[in-house]
Amino acid sequence: MVRRVLFAALVAAVAAVSVPGQSQEAHGPVRLTLLHTNDTHSRIEPFAAGNGAYSGKGGIARRAALVKKLRSQLDHVLLLDAGDVFQGTPYFNRYKGALDYQLMSMVGYDAVTLGNHDFDNGVDALVAAMKEANFPFVNCNFDMSGAPALAARVKPWLVKSFPGLKVGITGVGVDFKGLVAPRNHQGVIWKDPVASLLQVVQHLRDVEKVDMVVVLSHLGFDMKGDAIDDQILARRVPGIDVIIGGHSHTFLEEPVKITREGGITTIFQVGFGGVNLGRMDFVFHQGSLKPVEAEAVKVQ
Repeated sequence: MVRRVLFAALVAAVAAVSVPGQSQEAHGPVRLTLLHTNDTHSRIEPFAAGNGAYSGKGGIARRAALVKKLRSQLDHVLLLDAGDVFQGTPYFNRYKGALDYQLMSMVGYDAVTLGNHDFDNGVDALVAAMKEANFPFVNCNFDMSGAPALAARVKPWLVKSFPGLKVGITGVGVDFKGLVAPRNHQGVIWKDPVASLLQVVQHLRDVEKVDMVVVLSHLGFDMKGDAIDDQILARRVPGIDVIIGGHSHTFLEEPVKITREGGITTIFQVGFGGVNLGRMDFVFHQGSLKPVEAEAVKVQ
């Protein structure tokens, strides 16, 4: 009974501040705001006292309120997540990720990618939790041909259109080796994210004719070894405008800009546990995309 009451209270708290996406109108230069999270790890409630600098921060109801406030002030907003929604609190043990996806749906996420911990209970459990999600999942470097139920829920890319601006969104995940037991990713094979992205980004640019490419990456910001990370992606894959990162739980105060062939790739990651909400604002005008401001907004 206690669990039922707590579950109902959490849903009610998020529902009270959930709003649908805003309508868009073209007004000359197009301003787009990317709001983003990563590695929230089933932190449904704020961190309790005794958690050091995290104490009293986070919580999905507070995140919902912040997102609602920002959407009321801005014209064009995308809310995105870079993976590892699952694992870390008793909420995951009890609800197997379904509660996370249900509440994220109510907050109004536009796209989410998959992290290694999202496979902690196996592919079938992940697919079961996805039934509570009304947002799309994106990943282009997992071969899911051996897991058709999962493949049906995950897109290699998607396009979000605003008046005067088309945004292509894709995602990449970290190598399962040493992180996910083979039985938990049965039917899913990891592929090189650079090779996968080269094809997808080219398709988004040349076929879909997008003006902006956003990659939701669960590779890590700076892995300091042979593993491919966000900085390597930025340098090796032309055409990526933004990498929203996860996996390494890196608390960046502001985005890192990498000069690449044909322009600049902006990388941002905002820690873990939902204590921060990332915000990046861009202006697209006369074929040129320019970052104008960014911050890690505290959720408290």
